Amino acid sequence: MEGRNDRIKEFYWRAWFGNDELDLDALVTSQFDGGKTTITTEAINDFVHAVGNTGEAFVDRPGKTVFAPMDFAIVIGWKAITKPIFPRTIDGDLLKLVHLSNEFRMLHGAEPLKKGDVVSTTAQINAIINQESGKMVEVCGTLSRDGSPVMEVTSQFLYRGAYTDYENTFQRKTETPMQVHLATSRDVAVLKSKQWFNADEIPTEIELLGQTLTFRLQSLVRFKNKSVFSSVETRGQVLLELPTKEVIQVASVDYEAGESHGNPVIDYLTRNGSTLDQPINFENPIPLSGKSPLQLRAPTSNEIYARVSGDYNPIHVSRVFSSYADLPGTITHGMYSSAAVRSLVETWAAENNIGRVRSFHASLVGMVLPNDDIQVKLQHTGMVSGRKIIKVEASNKETEEKVLLGEAEVEQPVTAYVFTGQGSQEQGMGMELYASSPVAKEVWDRADTYLMDNYGFSITNIVKNNPKELTIHFGGPRGKAIRQNYMAMTFETVAADGSVKSEKIFKEIDESTTSYTYRSPTGLLSATQFTQPALTLMEKASFEDMKSKGLVPRDSTFAGHSLGEYSALAALAEVMPIESLVSVVFYRGLTMQVAVERDAAGRSNYSMCAVNPSRISKTFTEEALQFVVDNIADETGWLLEIVNYNIVNMQYVCAGDLRALDTLAGVTNFLKKQQIDIEEMRSNIEEAKGALREIIRGCAEATLKKPTPLELERGFATIPLRGIDVPFHSTFLRSGVKPFRSFLMKKINKTTIDPSKLVGKYIPNVTAKPFALTKEYFEDVYKLTNSPKIANVLANWDKYAQEEVNGTGDSESGSNGHYEGPGAAA
Repeated sequence: MEGRNDRIKEFYWRAWFGNDELDLDALVTSQFDGGKTTITTEAINDFVHAVGNTGEAFVDRPGKTVFAPMDFAIVIGWKAITKPIFPRTIDGDLLKLVHLSNEFRMLHGAEPLKKGDVVSTTAQINAIINQESGKMVEVCGTLSRDGSPVMEVTSQFLYRGAYTDYENTFQRKTETPMQVHLATSRDVAVLKSKQWFNADEIPTEIELLGQTLTFRLQSLVRFKNKSVFSSVETRGQVLLELPTKEVIQVASVDYEAGESHGNPVIDYLTRNGSTLDQPINFENPIPLSGKSPLQLRAPTSNEIYARVSGDYNPIHVSRVFSSYADLPGTITHGMYSSAAVRSLVETWAAENNIGRVRSFHASLVGMVLPNDDIQVKLQHTGMVSGRKIIKVEASNKETEEKVLLGEAEVEQPVTAYVFTGQGSQEQGMGMELYASSPVAKEVWDRADTYLMDNYGFSITNIVKNNPKELTIHFGGPRGKAIRQNYMAMTFETVAADGSVKSEKIFKEIDESTTSYTYRSPTGLLSATQFTQPALTLMEKASFEDMKSKGLVPRDSTFAGHSLGEYSALAALAEVMPIESLVSVVFYRGLTMQVAVERDAAGRSNYSMCAVNPSRISKTFTEEALQFVVDNIADETGWLLEIVNYNIVNMQYVCAGDLRALDTLAGVTNFLKKQQIDIEEMRSNIEEAKGALREIIRGCAEATLKKPTPLELERGFATIPLRGIDVPFHSTFLRSGVKPFRSFLMKKINKTTIDPSKLVGKYIPNVTAKPFALTKEYFEDVYKLTNSPKIANVLANWDKYAQEEVNGTGDSESGSNGHYEGPGAAA
């Protein structure tokens, strides 16, 4: 019947959009506008009531934000998403239209929709494909809040029937990002021989051999028939991550062809590459709801959902119409089923935290009729980029026929990664993972290669065997180069007259030295210069293994305690490659190792201990501990300082002379045993000092009577940190800050610093507050450190800010070519 499909479309248009003008001649390549909508409490309430979602996040209470469920996007985007099925070019019978699938995807960093948001929607057709079962139309809608996209909704519709109008069919898609590793010269030659690979942008200094390239492409294909394309276009970027972690474009892809049986670009990548952010599937899926499936019941009537969603398709609400369309009854809206099932994902996989469900895809594979009992199975089947993959299966309880298959990606709870400092080392650490994880092994092996080539030792050998001696031989050209590296290493000391002088770290090594032997009575793993790279690598390797298994969320908070800060920054912020990392921490450990005097056996007179004031008395606070520490240092003349403030009134770390630390244990034990209230003593400060110093003198005398070398013992409130023989973070080491800063600056390239990986995520030791690129934050840092670098940044803050606005920030460089503005100080 001529014009029948157009008349049916006109009928549906009036049912859905009233008197709005219908343009049957709209181009299928157009962008379809759905207008703007302000989200109201009433609309949210009506929707969650209709789909049976009882989540607390959607309830309006005084003083709280009212969020909208993810599925509410179909209500807002309904007009934009359904408009594309009306053009006359898509010649199909709307009475035979079925909703195949729907996918909601939150864009990176976007928060869920909420009451008061003004949301605009647009849509475009991604594909029109003639399939065996009918004509499939895929539409992608974009929801934007305040002009910024926040969510994509992709719907697939099927016009049931047989179609042969291939001239009206096409598919455009953003291809899955792919990586290709060019392991051999042949691999490089094959890629460069491809006419679609434009290598003009590759810098002359970059060699592709051994590199891994990332392809980010878009394709558009048009169909001649079921198996042949009438045209194919694929274009996009080819990217390379440098050792500095900077990502640059090195080539482009530009392919266009007429009649084709395939796409040679995608065929090449499929054969030779792997997908980026590849899902890691578990061997044994984890059921989320126990042994029994979850239960749902379809509504008796679909009218409530039709009213709140705007989907008045008569096959859902009219028995007469559904019968006319040869359906067994009024079909429950597929989007109702999707929303009801997705709410279970929110409850069981995201603990009712709606922001954690980042995507949900539902394929509507069977009909649901009024009052059908539906059982739902949820399984945690794997991980992808730190998100949980949740498989969904819903079936009719009576017939066991599957009605919905789905998959969700759910963020883990807000996660912070904390990297430990020195003192946690032990022989063999990380070696079990080294043997089982290729990713962890690569971290250790790269470090071994660097340290062997530059300093003549293997860090994995020290971790595995913890030798008490290790000799580095300087024979041959390679040995001479290693010897030169040792001779070039210096540190600064402060003389008795206050002058600063530079000294060689290895005074024993000169042009005639044939070998050098490291020694440590407790094993080299406890020698600071080896402890620091070993611990740093163990933590970096463990993190990279977790990351490779898809376990690490994208925007995690991170911090590192003391040495662990280097591991944290290298792992999550990727501020330096492994080779630079081990170089930095090896040098850091060396400067600290030589900063203290040692006896013939390599032992020092310094250490650290943890202190818990609350174990002395309820009134013994941080102020009381500081009072005791200061008086011990003043009375004895021995180094003793609080260097870490971890938990108020509960956990502190002191560094100092062994005698001072032993005296501290003695004093705190005495105060505990005698139940002396230090706060009450301090009410008369002079009397308090006098009484306390009597206690200190007695404990110090007891310390001096103990045999040497002094072995620290655990007290009521003190715990010695075994394996630590340097007073880390104390003023004793301050003279080493300047040369170490200079060394560190040479190892961190500005191109490796990505502020987005630091701001709001990185918590520095110095501030204990999330890092921020604000003047207020830098002022706080300056108050704590008096850093001349920070002072310079603050003095020029307004100038740097203006240069950033003008896009000229990189023109301001220091003598080492590093940008000196706020971003560089990061």
